[in-house]
Amino acid sequence: MNEFDLINEARPEVTSYDPATKAMARDRLLTAGRARWAWRKPYTFAVAGGLALAVGLVVVQVPPASNPPHELTLLSAAEVLHRAAGAAVDEIEPRDDQYIVVKTQETADYSLAPFDKSRQHYYRRVKDTVWLRTGERQQGQLADGVHERTTIEPLAYAGQPIPKSAYKDMGTRVDPVVYCKGMKSDYATIRRLPTDVEGMRAHLDAMWKPKADKLTPFLAFLAARELLWQTYLPAAQRSALYEALSTFPGITLDEEVQDAAGRKGIGVGFVSPDGVRWELIFDRDTYALLGDRTVVVDAEAAKSPVGTVVGATAQLEISVADSAPKVKVDDRFKDGKGCTGD
Repeated sequence: MNEFDLINEARPEVTSYDPATKAMARDRLLTAGRARWAWRKPYTFAVAGGLALAVGLVVVQVPPASNPPHELTLLSAAEVLHRAAGAAVDEIEPRDDQYIVVKTQETADYSLAPFDKSRQHYYRRVKDTVWLRTGERQQGQLADGVHERTTIEPLAYAGQPIPKSAYKDMGTRVDPVVYCKGMKSDYATIRRLPTDVEGMRAHLDAMWKPKADKLTPFLAFLAARELLWQTYLPAAQRSALYEALSTFPGITLDEEVQDAAGRKGIGVGFVSPDGVRWELIFDRDTYALLGDRTVVVDAEAAKSPVGTVVGATAQLEISVADSAPKVKVDDRFKDGKGCTGD
């Protein structure tokens, strides 16, 4: 399930996305398996003070910002992207016989609707680790990686009691990652993407064809988010991607945002047709990408109070491994069934 599905399930009264957006959302964006980043040397973060969400807002105890407020207010959204582009460096150089290992965390608004007439909401939380093969798929190879998901304790949404059913999925499961035919976000493909702004914009446009006639800023953001999520985009391509996003009109800047792990950063993003702002979260000092967030900015369009957090993610660690856990590829994943992406 992805953020689009979560919004549609939780708020069916909201005007639905256009067909192209729905198609892309269902086919490409992954949540609870795609909750989409901190490109620096491998590290692990501890959440300071814990995470609590009340009345739809994320409330986390965090250390004071290291940058003076006046410095941030001088920056535009485009300038933040420029700085992120300039700060991009290669942290790993995996061999074709190795695995990229990415650890992430996600908090997402989840509704029991349409299964429960009470329309009760809660925040579902998961931690993911994925092992992704770095080389081209070989003949006879079925799995492209391994996905380990741990569903952790849910959180209350807007003061609502957490339903008992929210605890049923807690625990860990391991599944194979099997790319669909023509998948374009595997590492073997994205490391060959353009390294110039014009070429990257053309690639973002191609990612939407033929489902959308025009590459809007919001659609460009979604395509970029796919390229950054649970994989490793090399520095040259990452820099080109940020610079390409900076060329679109309507980019907004939020100086006080937090990712799913409670880390404070700068949010750069675009507003979707349903009044929800999708934003990338950058570290205030290094401009490394920490994660992303979706938050209501138009109460009338979203049918929710402004500031309601729909979802937040955090990429906690990225590294390289020589092997991955063993996992069986059963009939669910053969012949293109149950695959990831398209």
